[in-house]
Amino acid sequence: MSDMTQPDPAELTSGPKTCARCGATFVCKVDDLPHCQCVGVSLSPDLLTKLHDTYSDCLCSRCLKELAGKERDGDVTLTEGAI
Repeated sequence: MSDMTQPDPAELTSGPKTCARCGATFVCKVDDLPHCQCVGVSLSPDLLTKLHDTYSDCLCSRCLKELAGKERDGDVTLTEGAI
């Protein structure tokens, strides 16, 4: 996916999404960021750059937390994906 152009953040949509990394289905709340699962995950600038270069849309909080080395408490997915 690294050859895909990155979307304008204004073009990101909320709702059910499939995580490009693990395949889990999750709910993105880009239109309600204080309640989005990803807000509580801190990623280093280097990791953010790598993710932007690799994926064209949001990842589930499980993957973000795993990549950040954080505990995965509170993750909510609609379907399981393979990590």
